[in-house]
Amino acid sequence: MEIFLFIVYLILFSWCITQTRFFKNSGLTRLQLVLLFILKVGAGLVYGWINWYSGPGPGQTDTWALHAESLKETQILLTSPVRYITSFFYNPYTSSFGSLFASDASYWNNLKDNSFIRLESIFNCFSFGSYFINIIFYNFLVYFGAVALYRTMRRHLGEGGLLLIAGCLMVPSFLYWSSGLHKDGLTFLALSTVIYITYFRTTLRSPVKSYLLLLVALLLLFVLRNHVLLVFLPALAAWMLARRFPAHQAGLFAGLYCLAILFFFTAKYLHPALDFPAIVVSKQNAFLHLTGGSTSIPVRPLRPDIGGFARQLPQAAGIVLFRPFLSDVKKIILLPAFLEVALTWICVLLLLIFPKQKTVRCPFSLFLAAFIISMVLMIGFSVNNLGAIVRYRSILFPLFIPPLIMNIHWERIFEKMNIKIK
Repeated sequence: MEIFLFIVYLILFSWCITQTRFFKNSGLTRLQLVLLFILKVGAGLVYGWINWYSGPGPGQTDTWALHAESLKETQILLTSPVRYITSFFYNPYTSSFGSLFASDASYWNNLKDNSFIRLESIFNCFSFGSYFINIIFYNFLVYFGAVALYRTMRRHLGEGGLLLIAGCLMVPSFLYWSSGLHKDGLTFLALSTVIYITYFRTTLRSPVKSYLLLLVALLLLFVLRNHVLLVFLPALAAWMLARRFPAHQAGLFAGLYCLAILFFFTAKYLHPALDFPAIVVSKQNAFLHLTGGSTSIPVRPLRPDIGGFARQLPQAAGIVLFRPFLSDVKKIILLPAFLEVALTWICVLLLLIFPKQKTVRCPFSLFLAAFIISMVLMIGFSVNNLGAIVRYRSILFPLFIPPLIMNIHWERIFEKMNIKIK
């Protein structure tokens, strides 16, 4: 029965995609839309299967633990709707609703899991509690984010095609992590929604509805990854200012980020809870003391001052930009990540040797660079587990791979290799 229901829902949502105006206006054909959606669902199934067997026991990893909790919440929803709503705001800790960026014993730290559990509990009402059918519902939502980014990149780069499709939707780590039943896909949905609305703000049909959706996306990002929102907002603010004053775009980005860095290190004097360097150190300590992290690597402990961050800068950037090395691949699951990093740097080299055209600086490009660099440093300063690094940086690939590969002069490369293309 579960297999039959899975097929029915897959067909139904595939049909819905071909009938939805947002998808139809993407520049993708109906066949491409359906095949890419099925690919995401397939990646979600692989994600669930791998996680079933890769934990300390069958079904002991996060995604299956969240599903088990969602089944309990579904029962509460069906039997006691009032309790279902009020329990979401229950805080079992003595810190009231403070400790916004705490790594444990905090309402806000638990909020991301509680929110995801509530979402999946609603899916359960229609899937009869099937984890694998929930993957279809989940990826239907996340697919809006992937196509929104594709539409943005298509307008930004001035062309579409299979190369752009691959860069936006088919990068292996992004496809894998954003398709599985976890928070990464929703995080990307929130980011891409804000990017899409901001990019097309002057051509949107319903500006009021769009800005309300933008606020919802920012709220979703706060709920799921408040630290990502923290590094996203300066880049977003600089982008909006640069669009308003394009003649001063570089100066605006530089000035705003100087102020952001100053605020990062001095906000603790306004309020002790805003001691951001100490918060980053606490995040690093949480990973350093993580048990069962078989892909953890040794790093120097971070000091919560400007000197400590400056000293750690090369290590933080190197971990995210270059790891895993081939020597790090002690488990087969890290091999795709190694190949992905290697191919990315090969593409960077090809871009330097065979650029398609002179790069034109624009506010959107500066925004992408600022946000990606901020995310790389945030991950590098706080995470020492290679598996976690691969997961957290996966949502960055669709932001820089499309401009990277679309600006390589592939025709010249094929000519050098004496390969004729039509």
